[in-house]
Amino acid sequence: MTNKSLKVGTVILLCALCLGAFSFSIITYSDSDDPLVTLSYLTDIILPQMKKDILMEVATQENASGVISPDTPSASASEVSGDYTLLELENGQCLYTNSVCEFIVRPGSDVQAVSPFETQGIADLTNGTEYLDGDTIALNAYCVIPRGSDGRGIVVLNEKSYILVRGEYYIG
Repeated sequence: MTNKSLKVGTVILLCALCLGAFSFSIITYSDSDDPLVTLSYLTDIILPQMKKDILMEVATQENASGVISPDTPSASASEVSGDYTLLELENGQCLYTNSVCEFIVRPGSDVQAVSPFETQGIADLTNGTEYLDGDTIALNAYCVIPRGSDGRGIVVLNEKSYILVRGEYYIG
């Protein structure tokens, strides 16, 4: 019987030691060693940075002219800047470029590519395609006209279309 009691006692002792080591590891656990993002990091670091970025964006939008209608004199030629300009174009109006120009066709718009070349047109970087003369440009596609003053552009087919433009352009 002593042999059996010795074995049971040893098992109980080993279980107690393992349980003690486990409880000690839980007690000494610290959030500072945790690689996950904590709430204090989000509220103290990220949130103020996001507020600053949003306020700067709002200030930029308030300083910008916003929507440019075709009747506005500045719609005939744009200034070179790093910001996009939102154009509101009407049926039949064409947008041509003076140099490399980027644009995005916004929802509710219906525009087609204009190109005097048979095999060259407007590059759609979103879908990896090229729009040739007469092709309908997809909504929200990020497009680039690679050269200016060569007759490439877009023509509006519906009553009003909204186009985000960055680069030198003119309305024809």
